[in-house]
Amino acid sequence: MDKNFIYFPSLSAGSMVSAFKKNTKFEDGTTTRFFSSEYNPKWRHPYFLITAGHHYKKMDFRQQIGLEDDVFVFGDSGGFQIATGALKWDTTIREKIFHWLEANSDVAANLDIPPRATYENRFTDSMNISFDNFKWFERHQSGKTKFLNVIQGTYSEEYSEWYHKFKDFDFNGWCIGGPKKLVDFMYVIALMLKEREFEKKHVQFIHLLGISKISDFYILSTLQKLLNEYTGGRVQLSTDSSSPGQYPVFGTYLHSGNHKTQTFTELYFPKNAEYRRKTHIKQGKESIIIDKTKHVPCSLGCPACKDFTYDYLGGQTATGLDRYSQEGMPRMVIHNTHLYVKVAEEINQMVDSHVELLETAVPKELFNVIVSLHEMFADPDNALNVYSTYKKTYKKFGGDSISTTDQISLTNFLNFKK
Repeated sequence: MDKNFIYFPSLSAGSMVSAFKKNTKFEDGTTTRFFSSEYNPKWRHPYFLITAGHHYKKMDFRQQIGLEDDVFVFGDSGGFQIATGALKWDTTIREKIFHWLEANSDVAANLDIPPRATYENRFTDSMNISFDNFKWFERHQSGKTKFLNVIQGTYSEEYSEWYHKFKDFDFNGWCIGGPKKLVDFMYVIALMLKEREFEKKHVQFIHLLGISKISDFYILSTLQKLLNEYTGGRVQLSTDSSSPGQYPVFGTYLHSGNHKTQTFTELYFPKNAEYRRKTHIKQGKESIIIDKTKHVPCSLGCPACKDFTYDYLGGQTATGLDRYSQEGMPRMVIHNTHLYVKVAEEINQMVDSHVELLETAVPKELFNVIVSLHEMFADPDNALNVYSTYKKTYKKFGGDSISTTDQISLTNFLNFKK
């Protein structure tokens, strides 16, 4: 069966958690739990990412926020919170996170320590701690949750070293740990093709952490289509992001996606409460009345925007609470989530269409990236050579990676110790 890639909204931190726990409803009775069976079935999105780093002490967190048994839950291990110092590392945390993931998620990432933040330039430390964690997870996994191997790095040599150290673990697939640049992600795909990683029967999932630009969706959709053909539909590709919930924090409502510019059209609602309560605006010498009964311009007609007028962007509720934070922001978060899902569906249709139509819809560099994926899958033994051929394209379209190779070589040569 042909699969489409899955988008997991990562909304298990911040103000939406309270709304989910309370099963907060809008005035028309629509629940904020867009993943729930009580949500409009046409719009329901039964996929959700939860993070152990924020909630590992709450063993029933899945039940607390209303994630029913048929909701496909991805568990993030909280390694990023450890790397940034938000969560203090010790081996007791490892056991708690493991049991939390088995209790709350269907598929989960192993507890890796990304070479980021406090572990920047400590790649070997990061890799060795992660390796010990993975061995522990492998020994203790019960089968209730499908755990995924994780690959990390900051440039191609590190990704290669990490892969060859970790590739023999008996897990159900891979997480690719949030490459900073497209050139790094494409290297990982080429490396795994060359190593025949996708041909292993136990590899059922490939997840990219925190990747959700429109151009990313085109690449993921293409990759899922090629994996369907290459593995007979065995491998499910997915990604996640917190972006739908982050935009409203800055007052941003996403109106639509533009496939040619690869950007979302953003509408900005001022965060300043006093500004939002204005009833008039000055235009020259004229004073224009702000009609707050007008609806926010939803391009989707989604349930979150039904009866969503500008009145929700200012003033107070009947109980004296700020309407923007209590009702406006949740509507914006859910709408943004629906837009992400809708854009992904549109992209899947585009990728399934005739290649000449796709070429007219996207930037030339993105089309060339898509072509390079087809070339890699057509000749896996030559995948790394294809990567080298298109490397300049990846850098031009997705930016150059921040490589520390030269710095490391110089440091080793001069025998400096940091």
